[in-house]
Amino acid sequence: MVKAPVTARQYGVLAYPLILSSILTPLLGVTDTIVIGQTGDAAAIGGIALGAVFFNTIYWLFGFLKVSTTGFSAQASVQQDETALQFALYRPVLLGLMIGLILLLCRSPLTSAGLYLLATPASLLPDVNTYIDYRIYGAPFVLIGYAVLGWLIGQGQVKRALMIQIVSNLINIALDVVFVIGLDYGVAGVAAASLVAEIGTVLLALTFIVRQLVFKPAYWQLLFHLQDYRKFFMVNADLFIRTIFLLLVTGWFTRTGASFGPDMLAVNAILLQMQYVIAYWFGGLGSATTILVGRARGHDDNAGYQQSVRLTRQFGLASIVLIMILLFLCQQPFLRLFSADSELLFIASVYYNWILIFPLTGGFAMLYEGVFAGRTEGKPVRNSMIQGFITFAVLLLSVNWIGNHGVWLAFIGFGLVRSGSLHLAERRTQKKHPPAHA
Repeated sequence: MVKAPVTARQYGVLAYPLILSSILTPLLGVTDTIVIGQTGDAAAIGGIALGAVFFNTIYWLFGFLKVSTTGFSAQASVQQDETALQFALYRPVLLGLMIGLILLLCRSPLTSAGLYLLATPASLLPDVNTYIDYRIYGAPFVLIGYAVLGWLIGQGQVKRALMIQIVSNLINIALDVVFVIGLDYGVAGVAAASLVAEIGTVLLALTFIVRQLVFKPAYWQLLFHLQDYRKFFMVNADLFIRTIFLLLVTGWFTRTGASFGPDMLAVNAILLQMQYVIAYWFGGLGSATTILVGRARGHDDNAGYQQSVRLTRQFGLASIVLIMILLFLCQQPFLRLFSADSELLFIASVYYNWILIFPLTGGFAMLYEGVFAGRTEGKPVRNSMIQGFITFAVLLLSVNWIGNHGVWLAFIGFGLVRSGSLHLAERRTQKKHPPAHA
């Protein structure tokens, strides 16, 4: 029997909370930049903007913990496999803890590498180092939080995931105001506020899920049974490679922009923060797709799969139009959120049109990543990233003729190639390996 395909209303009910949940993720860094931006301290603004890009990039590198967990959780939930459902959480939580501890142990070389890739000017080093020194202790909590949120989202417990992130951001905003405006702690206060919020996210999440957890004595052996990690690692290895290339693009983008001076570096960092928010919007839609595609795969429901992909495209196109309209109408208010410096605002306005077209060129890439996450297939995502990276490298040559506009041309071309590659990959994959009819 073929399952009834999901309707647009059902997709929307699932997608909109996930969009909000997703865009709350980069808002820790955005909020930090906005609050410190109101002080008018140019060095602090640049330092926190670069620090936020550093952490957004690092955490995006390990975003597979959330993406793949959502897919495995969605499939296990419809198959009613209690053990698989529990281990869809335990394995990524263990990995998140281990990776987070490794990041802490390697914080010195990691910071040095990050500052090099970001081409951090000497004048910003004290503030960037202060910001990183505080926030790096949140790494294990952030990565565990990714796993828990992905697990909740995969089961369709979107409201709980959203509530966790809303509370986390409210904590961050409140502490930012207290530490920076009230106590004048500056960059250290901003970073400490984010650290507390990251710890609070995990503690709150655990209170939500503790009653759903089952851990039998036999689970200890299963937890460390490496063979059972094979599929998890196969999917995540491709996603990890994908994000390595994304890290290279971000670092290369930042270093090239920095060659045009500290003001351009700050402007690009601000616009990149806006790009992160837009990207996470599409990531929220992609998470909705992951859930629905994962459920369809769990049921071997071809009709449900096809309808999920169609709705993804429709909602994606609507989001592109909406975001572009908002960016066009609210250019100055958006830019003023990040800085009160009139010179920086003027330079940012010169390059703002690149952000305006970003949703059109890069949005579908993130939506199709949700499709392949639901299918628990990472290879097409990896391949699209490599193709996009090659495109970025070629287009970056244009900086010799058009300066910083060439940096953005390369970045936009990178997103466009990824979107096109994943669209074609989904078409090919569907023809070669369609989900079986129920």
